Amino acid sequence: MKNRLQIPDFMLASFETAHDAMRAEQAGIEAGLKVRLIPTPETVRAGCGLSLRMDPKLAAEVAGILEQEEVKVTHWTLSATIDGVRQFIARESPLQAKGEEE
Repeated sequence: MKNRLQIPDFMLASFETAHDAMRAEQAGIEAGLKVRLIPTPETVRAGCGLSLRMDPKLAAEVAGILEQEEVKVTHWTLSATIDGVRQFIARESPLQAKGEEE
């Protein structure tokens, strides 16, 4: 079996409404985090068409901020390069994953 090289590129948070997406970006910026609102990639097919892009290492912190601001994330998606091909992988909330680690 061939070893699969997986390189995490970025994490996406998708939202039900554009208003929630803009609130999420503003909350992240105000917290001093490097986040950016982008069009949701076609292959993801989630939410309102806008997603918040961030470094995967920031996902749990962003999720905590959005929970405090009562901004609902409908989907979390990891973009990773696997064997040289970008893939989008659905993920659970980083807050749930963080809670399971503790």
